[in-house]
Amino acid sequence: MNTNLKNKGMLALLVAMFMLAPLCNTNAQATEDEFGIWATVEASKKINKKFKVVGDVEFRTYDFVNNVERAAIGVKLEYKILKWLKSNIGYQFHYKHNPGETKLKDSVLVDDIFIGQNRNFDHDYWVIRNRVYATISGEYKVGRFEFGLRERLQYTHTCAATTNETKYEYKSATGEDLDPNSYQLFEETALEEKDAKHNLTLRSRLNVKYDIPNCKVNPFASVELYTRLDEWKGYDKLRYRLGASYKINKDNSISLYYLFEDINGEPNGHAIGFEYSIDL
Repeated sequence: MNTNLKNKGMLALLVAMFMLAPLCNTNAQATEDEFGIWATVEASKKINKKFKVVGDVEFRTYDFVNNVERAAIGVKLEYKILKWLKSNIGYQFHYKHNPGETKLKDSVLVDDIFIGQNRNFDHDYWVIRNRVYATISGEYKVGRFEFGLRERLQYTHTCAATTNETKYEYKSATGEDLDPNSYQLFEETALEEKDAKHNLTLRSRLNVKYDIPNCKVNPFASVELYTRLDEWKGYDKLRYRLGASYKINKDNSISLYYLFEDINGEPNGHAIGFEYSIDL
């Protein structure tokens, strides 16, 4: 690779680093962050010059590879409006795992002596989600850079589910409420119904790609903003990607990327992702 080519590659990386600058969040606590692996396989088939159908399967983990976050399958119909503008509508089926969660309740004090804190524990469970979406996206080239903007409106319905809930409560074993030594921790497990939920979200994504001359590896970076429309609370989360794609041949390509999620009110998320795409 000549010097000029190296300089162009470095320029692409600098642009990607600039887009990912918000990752330098001094308030983030790495000890609370989640890390997982994301894998996607996508197959597409052209119907004609304007229409294309795309199917995909997806698998995600968290806590590195110790727990499955979700498995999904989806299909979408894509329509090419102009050379630089396209749209699609799609559906995804999710089988999602919800990990166990502890909910702290009131503290137990007797004569100013701390006995303990009551708590409820929701056991882990699986739930089905159905998602439909509509997307419009455009691309614009500047030299060897290609900038893209995608707007996606999605509706997600999470079905009702049943799990176990264990209640931990400190009570006086002898009935003498004023005696701190009489308190013991009691637990009781019962079924709990989780109500169905839904959300309407707007996803806005800005991405940039760089085409390295005479090279099958092309770097890319993106930033995506999630905004809940049915329950306004500012941004829901920000998602950043930095990676590279490799063109195996005319019909096959793979991508490898690092992903960072800044989730409003929850621990940040990190993932290493892999995507394989094939044109049938």
